[in-house]
Amino acid sequence: MKKNILTFLFFSIFTISNAQNKLFPQAFFDKKLAEEMLGFGTSTIEGVASTKQKNGYGFKAPLAKKQYAPKGTVVTLFPLTPYFEEFLKLRRQKENKKNTVHISEEAFKYRVEKTTDEYGRFSFIKMKPGKYYIESIVNFTAKGSYRQQTGTINTYNSGGYVLASTPHYETFIYNYDAANRESKIVEIKSDGEILEIKL
Repeated sequence: MKKNILTFLFFSIFTISNAQNKLFPQAFFDKKLAEEMLGFGTSTIEGVASTKQKNGYGFKAPLAKKQYAPKGTVVTLFPLTPYFEEFLKLRRQKENKKNTVHISEEAFKYRVEKTTDEYGRFSFIKMKPGKYYIESIVNFTAKGSYRQQTGTINTYNSGGYVLASTPHYETFIYNYDAANRESKIVEIKSDGEILEIKL
């Protein structure tokens, strides 16, 4: 039950908890299509979930340390139906500090969930050819820094009087808990395919 609640947060309040407006796709959700797309097949999607710390501008630094998803991290797969494509488009265009974009409770039921191992790996087996959206919220330990005045450096004249005082600063490093949403659209093109991906 706890896992389901956490997964639902992917598409609700995770990124912007104080949003005022809830937006939903206006496209028709075809549950028969979603059910058919999630039917049993002979293909496999194998992947690794990881993330990198973002800089102050919201971008991942190329040289930042890659951090793998902790063991037990939930990875969710949705069939890429027209409804879900509309959801992703709406989220790209409208989600901000004032808006969050959601999918309907009915659409949320048509998903597959897996968890990562200690190396961030996961797999979806018995999949059919088709397009899918895969997402995970990856928790990691981020680093921050701040400068603080720890003293002063005085300059004296020959008589021992202070001519000038210069503040002395030190930089302190600290760790804090953070999380990034990692996602990817993938396509299985043929039966029996083994698709390897990185989130």
